[in-house]
Amino acid sequence: MLNLSRLQLLHELSVLGTISAVARSLNLTRPAVSQQLSLLEKELGLVLFERSGRGVRWTSAGERLLAGIGGILQAVNEVEADLARTAQTVTGDLRIAAFGSAAATIIPQAITQLAKQHPSLEIFFNEMEPGDGLKATATKQVDIAIVDDLTGTENFAHQLDFQPLYIDPFKAVVSVDHRLAGTGRKSVELWELAQEKWALNQSAIGYQTFIVNACHAEGYTPQIMSSCRNIAATLEFVRTGSFVTVLPGLATHNILLDPDFRCLDLRPVTQRRLFSAFAKGSKARPAISAALEAFEHACSIFIDHR
Repeated sequence: MLNLSRLQLLHELSVLGTISAVARSLNLTRPAVSQQLSLLEKELGLVLFERSGRGVRWTSAGERLLAGIGGILQAVNEVEADLARTAQTVTGDLRIAAFGSAAATIIPQAITQLAKQHPSLEIFFNEMEPGDGLKATATKQVDIAIVDDLTGTENFAHQLDFQPLYIDPFKAVVSVDHRLAGTGRKSVELWELAQEKWALNQSAIGYQTFIVNACHAEGYTPQIMSSCRNIAATLEFVRTGSFVTVLPGLATHNILLDPDFRCLDLRPVTQRRLFSAFAKGSKARPAISAALEAFEHACSIFIDHR
């Protein structure tokens, strides 16, 4: 009989790519993970993968087994969700992940609602970039993650379900003294930023690529003269009046209260879509359903104020 925990390890290896990464995610030693995977191969009498550089190369038997694991894990999730629905209260642990701008806006609102409605639910949150959030959800390190469409989700289509959550338009941010911050001006054409010095986080690959491609469509490459990993540092460059930036609308929520900045709608409209991601078969789990409802309620607040 196949061992479910070993199948889960094999699934995690397919998502994370290396035995070392699997060991780190589960707080195990690398030899312990290797031993369990070797036992799985011994039980099956098949070689499932071969070491290849720092990663692995799947054999045909390994690929066939992986194709079936998704359905097995989904069935387990459905059984667990069905059992959880028999409880009269929403209890247990709920692990949530989201990227920075969602972590600063949607998540606090959602957690506040969840805490009021379901006081027996223990909620844990980790800030993760969308790609990391997808991997963490696929490997059950977290239960639900907020991700966006700037990060490819194709590799997770067999493992995760996605529920649309929010459409987030990008905005240009300039200092109040900048030439584009004219009285009464509410929008800016993207091509008008062609000669500006840009402050843009180039380590956020999906976001940076999306913005640069939007500029290419307008006939230019932005002059990125500052690359900071956090929005606060980026804004300090913009505050000088010598730099501009483009940020998702959610990231500008608190900037609107700062008199040193002006947030301008972009033309043409440039936007990203946010989704809730969760393991297939887990949506019926009461904690997941409650989180989805709380996320949607939180997003409605920001829709009303944007």
